[in-house]
Amino acid sequence: MYNGLLILEYTGIGRMQEIKRILLAGGGTAGHVNPALAIGSAIAAAETRLLYVGVRGRVEEEVVPREGIPIKYIRASGFPGSISLKMALFLVDLLVGTIQSLYILLRFRPEIIVGTGGYVSAPVITASLILRKMHLGKSRIFLHEQNAIPGKLNRVMGRFAHKVLVTFPETLSSFPGNGVLVGYPLRKRIAQASRADAMQKIDLRIPEGHKVVFVFGGSQGARAINRALVDALGHLIRYRDSLFIIHGVGLSKSQEYNAAKDTETRLRQLYSDEQLREIAAFYVCRPFFHDIELCYAVSDLVVARGGAGSLNEISAMGKPALIIPKSNLPGDHQVMNARSMERAGGAEILYEQIFSVDGKLSESIDGKIFAGRLLSLLNNDLLLQQMSQNSRSFLNHNALIQIERLVRGEKADTVAAPQSAAGSLEGQPLPGNRLLLAQLEKAYEKHRPAYRPESVVPRPQDLEYLKNRAAALLVHPAWQERNLGVKLIGLLQAKEKVPALLTLFNDRRPASLIKRFFGGDFEQVGFIRRNIIIALVRIKELSPEIEKALLRGLTDPYYEVRAESAHAVAFFEERLSSRQDFIAALLRLLSDSNIDASTAAAEALGYIGEESNVLPALLGLWDSEFWRMRASVLRGILHMVERGKVQNLEIVEEQVPRFILTSTDFRPHFEIKFAYTRLMESVSRKKGKRAAQ
Repeated sequence: MYNGLLILEYTGIGRMQEIKRILLAGGGTAGHVNPALAIGSAIAAAETRLLYVGVRGRVEEEVVPREGIPIKYIRASGFPGSISLKMALFLVDLLVGTIQSLYILLRFRPEIIVGTGGYVSAPVITASLILRKMHLGKSRIFLHEQNAIPGKLNRVMGRFAHKVLVTFPETLSSFPGNGVLVGYPLRKRIAQASRADAMQKIDLRIPEGHKVVFVFGGSQGARAINRALVDALGHLIRYRDSLFIIHGVGLSKSQEYNAAKDTETRLRQLYSDEQLREIAAFYVCRPFFHDIELCYAVSDLVVARGGAGSLNEISAMGKPALIIPKSNLPGDHQVMNARSMERAGGAEILYEQIFSVDGKLSESIDGKIFAGRLLSLLNNDLLLQQMSQNSRSFLNHNALIQIERLVRGEKADTVAAPQSAAGSLEGQPLPGNRLLLAQLEKAYEKHRPAYRPESVVPRPQDLEYLKNRAAALLVHPAWQERNLGVKLIGLLQAKEKVPALLTLFNDRRPASLIKRFFGGDFEQVGFIRRNIIIALVRIKELSPEIEKALLRGLTDPYYEVRAESAHAVAFFEERLSSRQDFIAALLRLLSDSNIDASTAAAEALGYIGEESNVLPALLGLWDSEFWRMRASVLRGILHMVERGKVQNLEIVEEQVPRFILTSTDFRPHFEIKFAYTRLMESVSRKKGKRAAQ
């Protein structure tokens, strides 16, 4: 929410060397803390006093004191994004945090305030603006945005900023008139450590000649990366004499995920004592590496998330990377960053996949696949060398110089634009999920049955990414987003995602009492279950598991699921292996209380039924009170006749004229009469052919 960097310069300051007090504010993750420390060190003189403002229990509490900087704590929480109890708590924290920030600002009297985003920035920024309004400090404001997609707070604060400093050129359009491209502020010690010096300084015993992999998922850690690496270790034991892995598991100790404890537990669950001793020879893990530049320097390959901070550090060190981005974050910035570095030749991407665990979907990475990707890169020295060169030239690394000049009031140099953070591999922007859905649906209607998603997304790399992005929506807490993911998977014809669709379809966890009061049944609402059936048809995939799902769909509590399941049976008619089970289920569905379901069953029976087991039931509906039902029955019989499944054509000629051909509503096209005419003409043709033989 508060991704960005704020610099406020109080009046009365002439040159940078006169600045006596700088307040740094921001945190939550190292991606917010490190830029603040970098800028503070760049603009501070020897006699300058620094003070950091943060939130207890976050990464700043661990990192800042080690830098020798005093730290004060205030109350702050993340913006919830919707009206709820959390919104009330956010407003209370904002009020209390702003009062605390006013006290700190008035007492410390900083000449410069540096805010690096994270929710701690909101109270400090609010307090500084209050002081300005009260004429207690006229200030110039510099706002820095690290990501290509600016946060909501930064968009608001940009109106008050003297200059808005951005990392990516795409962001300039959000701040017309006062945006300046400067790059990402890196700590000076990043990129200064050589491998030889780092091997002597690092407090790890790395065997000489071993390839080194540094794996981390940000300061808080990434559950998917941590678990995947633990799973991969079993496949890497045989390479322990040539491999060494440094693993930063993260500082997270929340109720949902304790990174260190979860990693240790998983290690002991998966491996025997003997295997653990073998693993210990080439693997070391810690919650956090304060001298991360040493880990970078000794590494041959880095595995990380796709945050702007991590990629800038990796680029500054000139390290090849395997990036595992988190999908469907605001603006999908991690994936866009990763794709930019991949396009520049400095990285490869490994996307998280959706797997079923105990009947529930979760995002994870297969350990065997992860191990294979690591070995593939490590065994290709020429590729690693090329990736290293491309990585170093990927981004601008002079942001601190530009920022310092702008704060001084000097004109900054023109900064070369980095690789686009929001483009496809061809440099063209990829559509968001909803725009992509509209494009795919238009192509599907235009080209079916010959439709292929490649007509909209021609490049395989883009198609792979979009399939994974769509699948990531299946675990979204909002059913509307899960429903969107289902639709996209069908139109992208992502066959590999079918198991995830089936898991979602078979999820029969009951909805909450409130949702059931308003007509809901299961957590995966009826719209989702209906669209899963439609997606399976669009993917054109059939298996025993899918047949079981279709049979279940024919008895689903939601009528649209029953109807679409019947349509799917008709679509897959030639490939069904459980034909008799489907015929029995469809015959029962003929008496369904919902007209959409019963008519779909009548037509589907025409595709899979035969004279002996289906025709009598259909002919018996000649006097149905619903004209739509009678029309569907006639079409069902027509399908049977055209398939050659009716030998006794005379009984059709005899009984079909009994059907009531009137309808209760006006339509310009009388489809029941049209169905009757087509059926009788088909019977006549069949009899004529028999007579000719």
